[in-house]
Amino acid sequence: MIIRCLIVPLAVAVVTVHAGFALAQDAIPVPAPQSASADECMKGFAPLREEAEQRGRLIKAASERYAPPEEACELIANFGQAEIRMIRYVESRAATCGIAPQVSEQLKTGHKNTETAQRIVCAVARRVQRRGPAGPTGDFWTLPEKQI
Repeated sequence: MIIRCLIVPLAVAVVTVHAGFALAQDAIPVPAPQSASADECMKGFAPLREEAEQRGRLIKAASERYAPPEEACELIANFGQAEIRMIRYVESRAATCGIAPQVSEQLKTGHKNTETAQRIVCAVARRVQRRGPAGPTGDFWTLPEKQI
């Protein structure tokens, strides 16, 4: 039970720290694009960043309400998918948008942290599922029989 209470906040801390860093407004420095305007580059990246931020907020909210590990596992996996979409966008448009290589590396490092948190939380979720519900279940109260 203690592990369950600590694992979600730990995962949120890992994800939030790197998400806030990687998803900051200036995450993609756009010096002088070679064939795309800065507005075009940010227009394509902004929805991806917003999606990742929203998924990060869902993880934080789940942590604050002590969500079960199964839910946290799914939320972190969804956040990881959003990170992958950002990484692909940055890598595919690095040349045309003038995106510095370190931006991609920062996003990849953050994603590795997300994968680590996901492995930990999902392992806990699997253990909880195998173990079943905590404590006895069922109706253990019996009514006294009628005396005739």
